Amino acid sequence: MDDESYNWVSRRAHEIWQTEGCPQGKDREHWSQAVAERLELEKGIMTNPTSSIQIHKVLVVEDEPIIRYATVDALEEAGFDVLEAGNADEAFALLAGNAVDAVFTDVNMPGSTDGLGLSDRIRAISPTTRVIVTSGHVRLGRFDLASGVSFIPKPYTYEALIGMLRTPLHH
Repeated sequence: MDDESYNWVSRRAHEIWQTEGCPQGKDREHWSQAVAERLELEKGIMTNPTSSIQIHKVLVVEDEPIIRYATVDALEEAGFDVLEAGNADEAFALLAGNAVDAVFTDVNMPGSTDGLGLSDRIRAISPTTRVIVTSGHVRLGRFDLASGVSFIPKPYTYEALIGMLRTPLHH
């Protein structure tokens, strides 16, 4: 299974778990259901477009201003409504007053927590928010991240990031 499929299945299994009230001991069932849905999606059987969440508002969290500005510009040019923060503390303040569909965060940042701490907190308070983390210093594999969190290494292309944001998640 490639990383894109794995990330999709991981997010979907997490969504199923939450929908069922976070039961213990059913991870294998949820994973199997998500794998089956992914296979159906790849075969074109899942055709209900109203079941996907579209990403409209994105929060970019990056402590390097030039990287943040360029990423914000690229996402706005692609049609996203974008908020920006220079660290996790600023992100928490923005999240308190704004609903976002996705958060794109660097891992290494100054402040009270890093991007991984930010992503864990977002997943806890808003499980349906898409979270994508990036880093040029560490490489995170699928088992290093919480369920429903994706990783894209730096340097990334804006096309790859936009593609991740536009890939629908099915509920």
